Amino acid sequence: MRHNELKHIFDILEKAFESLGIDYYLIGALARQVWYEKADVNFRTTKDVDYAALIGSHEEYDRVKEYLITNEGFTEHRGNAFVLISPDGIQVDILPFGEIENGGSVDIRGTGMTSIRVDGMKEVYKAGTEIVEFETGNVFKVATLPSIALLKFIAYDDRPEQRQKDVLDITNLLKHFFNLNSELIYNDHNDLFDEEKDRSLENISAIVIGREMRKIATSNESLIKRLESIMNKHIELNEKSPFIRLMIQGTGSNVEEMTDRLRDIQWGFNNKSQVFED
Repeated sequence: MRHNELKHIFDILEKAFESLGIDYYLIGALARQVWYEKADVNFRTTKDVDYAALIGSHEEYDRVKEYLITNEGFTEHRGNAFVLISPDGIQVDILPFGEIENGGSVDIRGTGMTSIRVDGMKEVYKAGTEIVEFETGNVFKVATLPSIALLKFIAYDDRPEQRQKDVLDITNLLKHFFNLNSELIYNDHNDLFDEEKDRSLENISAIVIGREMRKIATSNESLIKRLESIMNKHIELNEKSPFIRLMIQGTGSNVEEMTDRLRDIQWGFNNKSQVFED
């Protein structure tokens, strides 16, 4: 769906969050679509809108849902308590993080899925969003591409049997990242253009993604360890890794090449840019 088709949803959610004093940012496929459209990259679009909302309590989260149901005619989703359906059938995911969390999870009342892991959402909120003005006139914080990659690593690891598209998204992001973020790469990571190393653009892109993921996660040691563990696990499994096998799909690459891309991300995650040593 194009943004103009979602303007009414944007307006409603913007009004709801503002009236309840809740901060939020866009995540998921729509966030990725925002960045891809800036460089005319074609990829699957979305019929869903995903918000990460900074929520202080279960009562506050209930107020968000009650506002949308009572004032805007939204209905609850029987299979997922974190989802509401607009009167015209658009799915809106409202994923709470913040003080509502308990040990990195959020459990709420409802039917269907009532528990989610929210690892990384707080860190993305603090260090991994940019403000974007849409052609609809709405202005939102949007998760950056490295933030999206970070959240997708976590989401796949949480539910690998249900989140296979997350791996395909990471692979596609690797393919297009240089064109989408060339200014960032040249300004903040030009130490990677080392003639002795002879790195390809895909090598450089993967390393920069790793570095930017580390910047986002830097305030949370347990998140850093979890991301390191995820990458280590699949690199060690090599051809036995379902993650790496999914990376190969539709790319024409082989296990060795995709394992190397994962190693590049890991290397970047563990080696800061020499341009800015924050």
